[in-house]
Formats: sequence, structure tokens, C-alpha cells
Amino acid sequence: MLPVIELDEKLSLIRNGDSKAREDFIESHRHFIARAAVKVCGRSLEWDRDDELSIGLAAFNEAIDRFDENRGVPFPAFARLIIKSRITDFLRRQHRHSAHSCGSLDDNVQEYSALEISLARDRYLEEEAAREREEEVAEFSRLIGQFGISFDDLVKSSPRHRDTRASLQEIARRLAGDEELFTQLMTTGKLPVAALSRMSGASVKTVERGRRYIIAIALIWRFCEDFLHLCTFIKPPGKGSRSA
Repeated sequence: MLPVIELDEKLSLIRNGDSKAREDFIESHRHFIARAAVKVCGRSLEWDRDDELSIGLAAFNEAIDRFDENRGVPFPAFARLIIKSRITDFLRRQHRHSAHSCGSLDDNVQEYSALEISLARDRYLEEEAAREREEEVAEFSRLIGQFGISFDDLVKSSPRHRDTRASLQEIARRLAGDEELFTQLMTTGKLPVAALSRMSGASVKTVERGRRYIIAIALIWRFCEDFLHLCTFIKPPGKGSRSA
């Protein structure tokens, strides 16, 4: 997934009519689209074979045009909702999907006016986004619990000074991107303090003090596609954004 700032810039280019930027953006998200489609279908899918992936591509393109940041739903989560809805509609038409398995933007709206349909879609997005956020928080709470960390711990240990926060986020980013160190973290449940200190140039004491925060941020970045809502709260400080 693209960093939030870069994602905003890409969407801005596309909205200004840059067709090449749109094509590149969609192409760079084929893995994301496939992952979302597979989650809806509950089976493996192959490009150029399964219609669900083509529908997913079209839905992602639709999400680009319909996305409104004022909804409070990050674009990746919004796109996933549109993909889920469009594929669900397709599967239902094919009589291969239970009507009770998941929601759709267009459920039972054929008899209503355009305004009522629009309001129904908005309600669907709000309800589904809220449900996904709750599920993310519950799953993330379970994940950090494996390291003896709770949300209360994160609130208490989150650095208040912007420079300190930026420093710890950089350490977390390095940890999330280093296969060996991240595997060590997941295997042992312990933060590789000495190695991170050498890698980042930060003191051992700084890394130790930021242990809980570093682990939490690294987990979110490493598994960003599983925590799309949480990821939006981790932005580079000093850019007018919210920071975890």
C-alpha cells in the first residue's frame, strides 16, 4: 500500500484528469484488488480466468471516482467496500452466494428513488466502515496482546514530542521492512533492541523506552492491508495530519 501522503497526491492527479496516473494507480493495486476479491469469494482466483477479478478492477476504478475524504473512511477501506459490494452483487446474480453472507450497496434498492438509493448507499458505507473499524481494533488488540501490550499501554507510552514520535516511527518502519528482524520479533515476542539501535543510530535506551510503541506501529505497517483504518492514523508528523 502507498503511504497516505503519496496516496493523496496520486488521487489528486487522477481527479485532475491524468489518465496515465489512473492506469498506473490501478495497475499498482492489482494485488490489493485480488486480495479483496479472494476474501469475498472465499477461494483462490486467477487473472484472465475469473470474472470476479475483472469486476474487482472495475469496482476499484469506480471507488476512485466516488471517493470522498469527508466521509472519514480512508480510500483503501472505501475501495475494499466497493469491491466487496460489486462482487457480492455478481455472485448473487450467479446464484453462487448466500444473500446473508455480506452486505451490498445495492441491496433492495430497485423500488426506490435515486435520492433514496443514494442515502441507502451512504448508510451502507457508514455501517460497514464502522463494523470494519471495530473488527480491526479487536484483531489488533488480540495481536498486540501477544506481546503483552494493551491499548491503554499504547496511550500511556505514545510519545508526546513530535521529534521523538518521528524517531520511533522511523525505527518501527525499519523493523517492519526487515525480514530477519521482524521474524525475530514474531518468533520470540521480544523487540531486537540492540539490532535496531545499531540500524537506526538511536540509543539502546531510546529503543527500550519506545518498545511498546515501536512494536505496535511496526505491526500496523507490516500488516497494513489487514488494518486499513488504523494505518491512516500513522502519518509523517508535521504535514497537517493526525499521527498515532
